[in-house]
Amino acid sequence: MTDAEGTAAVLQQSEASGQAQVTQVAGDYEEHYHQYVRGWQYLRYVCVDDGELDLAEHAFVDSPGPQGSGQVAQAVSMLSRSYGKNHVLVLCGESGTGRRTAALHALRKAGVPRKQIGWLVLDWDRPRIEQIPHVEGHACILDLTDYRDLSEDFYTGLADYQKQAQAADAVLVILADPNGWNPRTLATVPTVHLARPPAAKVAEAHLHHLATGRTDWLTQDPLNDLLAPGAPASDGARLARLIAEAKDDGQSAVGKQFTDWQKHLETWFERHCAPEDLQERALLIAAALLDGAPAAVVLGAADHLFTQVGGELPQGGALSGRDLDRRLDAIDASYTDDEGISLEEKQRGLSAAALKYVWRQRPQLRPVLLEWASQISAPNKIAVRHLQRIADCLVPLSLLPGGATVLSVAKRWIETDRMAHRELATHILETMALHPVAGVAVRKQLYDWAQQKSTSEQLIAAVAAVCAGELGRRYPRVALTRLRLLASRDDDQARGAVANAVRTLASAPEQRDLVLSEIVEWAESSDSTIRKAGAGTFLALTDITSDVLLPLPANRKSTGEVVDAPNALAGHLFVRGWHATLLEPTAAQAAYRHLAAWLDSPKLQDDQVLPLAAQVLRGYVGQEGPSGLLVGSPDSSDLGRARRARLFAQLISEVASPIGPSALARSGGDGAAVTA
Repeated sequence: MTDAEGTAAVLQQSEASGQAQVTQVAGDYEEHYHQYVRGWQYLRYVCVDDGELDLAEHAFVDSPGPQGSGQVAQAVSMLSRSYGKNHVLVLCGESGTGRRTAALHALRKAGVPRKQIGWLVLDWDRPRIEQIPHVEGHACILDLTDYRDLSEDFYTGLADYQKQAQAADAVLVILADPNGWNPRTLATVPTVHLARPPAAKVAEAHLHHLATGRTDWLTQDPLNDLLAPGAPASDGARLARLIAEAKDDGQSAVGKQFTDWQKHLETWFERHCAPEDLQERALLIAAALLDGAPAAVVLGAADHLFTQVGGELPQGGALSGRDLDRRLDAIDASYTDDEGISLEEKQRGLSAAALKYVWRQRPQLRPVLLEWASQISAPNKIAVRHLQRIADCLVPLSLLPGGATVLSVAKRWIETDRMAHRELATHILETMALHPVAGVAVRKQLYDWAQQKSTSEQLIAAVAAVCAGELGRRYPRVALTRLRLLASRDDDQARGAVANAVRTLASAPEQRDLVLSEIVEWAESSDSTIRKAGAGTFLALTDITSDVLLPLPANRKSTGEVVDAPNALAGHLFVRGWHATLLEPTAAQAAYRHLAAWLDSPKLQDDQVLPLAAQVLRGYVGQEGPSGLLVGSPDSSDLGRARRARLFAQLISEVASPIGPSALARSGGDGAAVTA
């Protein structure tokens, strides 16, 4: 599952205050509504890749259950029977039992349309039932494998969720590990315990679907003994994929790739162990790290590594030594079309395998490799254009024995004064935070750094930068939680970094309401520390002098005299944010200055700023702060003076209106915005 896959809008009905029915929307806005609700509180729904669905439908191996029938066949019955149909189901199994494929297979067999099956993106720090959508006619898959200690609230909340899912004819399939799923008496949820299907049968079934003519490869040397009896189902699926993608005579290459090139690398390093071979070893490692990079880049990086370990380059520079073709033959590399050097062109998987092999076999070389990678990717250095490739290569090493070195070194680099180190380390940190295996632990580490008083200013800036990047786009709530912790610090070290991060996140129109709503909730918190952090962060979003200006809603009506939902929603959130910030003693004066700057600014249209300012000031005209704002100052612009006159006239007319200011407040003044 990736976030690049299509996102579907999540629509569902909910009870609003006053028993009014409202439509909640998560994902893409496709409908309009008249009352503010937190539709984005729900986890994002991501469509399933068609190729994965094809395998689940046509190449699934169902292990027999205790009664002899297939285990997943039982799940299909629970999801599709006409009487007593289940709308929540748990598939419980150890890693390697094929839970993802089992869930997809069961849902398709139960009749759920392909386009109505989706993964839930786990944009949370702990599982919360209230964030799980129940979408009419849709099925969501929730993978809780990485959560080993679910709260009692999660289990007890399942009872209400099951009723909501049943009413909406929605389905939720939970994937869980036996060590993590333990509802005891807190919840009654049907659970299917999965056994590991034979990997050989999985490989055979997948090949029948992917490449029928190659099923005999599984029984021929050198592939016939690759799958051990207890191998996970994922091994069978991986072997089938490698066979399907191989060249016609590629059995040997498939075997090497499946075994992570272990025997090949053992033989190669044994054959190239003489002192005169050290340059070729350095070339192999450089080619692995920079696969596909131009030849000059790879050769320069190899020379740098060679000198790092004490080697002395021969006299004559580029004229010395063997020709490039012979050196490429020695490391089993080839040219790419644009004169790059690649190990992957002929031998897929060799570059990652070579780095892992060196990492395991040469533990004393680990700090040298990390330092070398940082140096060659420094500004104006030879591999500066390949920063992301280097980060992508280093992250898998963090999962190996001794892999904690990667994170600890990245932290140390961030806290140095060298820009080169910090830039690569931040890339590594971001890539690790998004990794499907390492990500959970690294996101927890970001959380800890954000709240620890001893965290350095450089590390604070790095955490904020990671939250503002791809992590914030993929997991915005996770990023905002860490930014809230940074904003809550007693010192001012994080203020600028947090301000830049939240402005970056909110500048994406599709995330504006989510980011704004979270920050407004901080500003309205009963906790004084969070409230102060929220007010300060809201001020950062409303700073008109910022290079990144938050997209502001225009006060317009859509066709049919219906208020445009996203615009009305954002306008409502701005009003709440201003009110909360003006009530915070540490932020009130700055809030009035910011609102005054809005009135004076030609960056904002009249229909953006005037209705919003009217709602913020309504009922407070006689007080000192609002009065000073309406009077203005000698620095007020001509535009600002004209707007103040119009705003004052409107507010005075409302006070004199026979329907009274309270009714106007409930309607939003001119009907174009809403209030709480």
